[in-house]
Amino acid sequence: MKMKLLKVALILSLLLFGAQIPAVEASTLDGETTVNLNVRSTPSTTGAVITTLPKGTKVKYGTYNQSWHKVYLNSRTYYASAPYIKRIASSPTAITTQAASSTGVTTENLNVRVTSHRDAKIVTTLRKGTEVNYAVHNSSWAKVFLNGKTYYAAKAYLAPKLVASAPKKQSGYTNRDIQLFNRTLQTSPVAKTIPAKRAVTFSIHNSSWSVIYEGTKTYYTPTRGITAGTLKPATTTETGYANRELKLFDTRNQASKVVKVLPLNTVVASSKYNSSWSTVYIGSDTYYTPTAWITPGVAPVQPPTTTKPVETKVQGYANRNINLFGKTHQSSSVLLVLPQYTAVTYSTYNSSWSNVFVGTKTYFTPTSWLTAGKAPSAPAASPQGKVYINTPGDVLNVRATASASSTILGKLAHGTQVDHYGSSNGFYKIKYNNRDGYISTAYASASKPSVSSGAVIVLDAGHGGTDPGAVRSSLYEKTVVLDVTKRTEAYLRSKYGYEVRLTRSTDVYLTLNQRVQAARNLRGDLFVSLHTNAATTSAANGVETFYSTSSAHSAKSRVLATNIQSNLMGEMSGMRNRGVKTANYYVITYNTMPSALVELGFISSPQDIVHLRSEASRQRMAIGVAEGIAQYVRAYH
Repeated sequence: MKMKLLKVALILSLLLFGAQIPAVEASTLDGETTVNLNVRSTPSTTGAVITTLPKGTKVKYGTYNQSWHKVYLNSRTYYASAPYIKRIASSPTAITTQAASSTGVTTENLNVRVTSHRDAKIVTTLRKGTEVNYAVHNSSWAKVFLNGKTYYAAKAYLAPKLVASAPKKQSGYTNRDIQLFNRTLQTSPVAKTIPAKRAVTFSIHNSSWSVIYEGTKTYYTPTRGITAGTLKPATTTETGYANRELKLFDTRNQASKVVKVLPLNTVVASSKYNSSWSTVYIGSDTYYTPTAWITPGVAPVQPPTTTKPVETKVQGYANRNINLFGKTHQSSSVLLVLPQYTAVTYSTYNSSWSNVFVGTKTYFTPTSWLTAGKAPSAPAASPQGKVYINTPGDVLNVRATASASSTILGKLAHGTQVDHYGSSNGFYKIKYNNRDGYISTAYASASKPSVSSGAVIVLDAGHGGTDPGAVRSSLYEKTVVLDVTKRTEAYLRSKYGYEVRLTRSTDVYLTLNQRVQAARNLRGDLFVSLHTNAATTSAANGVETFYSTSSAHSAKSRVLATNIQSNLMGEMSGMRNRGVKTANYYVITYNTMPSALVELGFISSPQDIVHLRSEASRQRMAIGVAEGIAQYVRAYH
């Protein structure tokens, strides 16, 4: 009787010990994703998305239920839709043979069983991080050696014990003054400080810290203060003078900001930065200027003159479109612009600049922009087409070059027609006040826009580029929604004359934040994002429209979503009406205007995919979305 009681007590102790520690030993399978697959925190489509695995990614997984699999990433367990993971048969030759005395570490709390079967009796449970001797038994199980006996445990949760290797010492130098600590913590006391440009011996400690070796002592410092390699020799500074009015820039680019302008013959201390640029030192500040603008040595002494030299005027012409300035530096205001080949009268001012005489006024321009003699006949450029300024309620800047940061020459009103001479870098080249000017192609259209349009409508085709969205055979969500978006744009323009702008008109990838910023930059009054749906079951089908209750425009967004869903279902009566719903999707929550997101059907549904493939159905979808938008615009604009 006592023996029986002792056995019962032993069994209860083992059961209680096993119950205290959550353990894993599920059979792990090899698989491959068949689509771009969301990995979630819980087995539900509302679970937080941890990451998205590209199509074809190899994964370790286990069965959770009919719809979901457990996915094992970075020693953690997550969930993904089961239909989109294809099992890969494990090759028997892939099993690594290990010695019976191999040492490993448990990666989870691990049940140890009497046989290699998940229903076998549990002998004990080893806590995560326990060191254990083991050998491979088969593709799923390992033999575990405890107290001279052999048991079994899930192989997936045993990892070989890593032996730390000695850190690799490197030579380098400090790229700033650095502080040395006795611990990897910047709030700990500073042991000492090393100045910049000091040679050091170091090794990498972790992703943020390095070990510094000084004699027999070691310290810690943030790695960002150390540069590997040999310290470059000190910069040689020389004295020279400005051989023209010297512009000093904050970067090595003449299109960058001019910080200072030094007069001709100013003495400067400088050093060569590269073959074209020099660094100029003024006090503790440094600037950049073209090396050709500095002459080494002592500035020439200009002897005083008692009589004003005779000014020699020259007849010539502008060899390019030239700016006329009020001062002898190009950062000053442009007072007048002369087209190329304009005849001019000028005289030399200094080695770089000339006076240009126009009527009774005198201006300055770089001498290199002028050529003496008679101007050749200017070739007449032929316009390549006409465009209209498309900025409802606003004007468009005309710039001096094809850059949004270049000088503004003037402004053009909405609806203005101009000839263009080709485009590059997102700008049309035009003629403005007898000189070349540039306007953004984003705010110009081939057809004359409606001046009376009361709203700017921004349409957003979901996904794109490297993000195909939902996929069914050869049908991609990004392709379907871009087609429907362009059809919607054309319908709104042709029937109502509305101003419509797209976040993307080609197969390019945009982040969610870029879509929100694009809507703001396009000065939109309302935003509609188009998508197709997908589910793990083919039974899910139908059309639905979302708005966000967390948006600052949730009331108008609800009206917009309701109008679109109603008109869309009027056109697509053969599809299931899933109604208007709320969801805090990024593009409709963080937009600065009333916004809606439309799901045009399920690409995973045999019924819906017929409509999504059909051009006739896509046109009806576009009409439904457009009429819903028009109904909203008539109410609020």
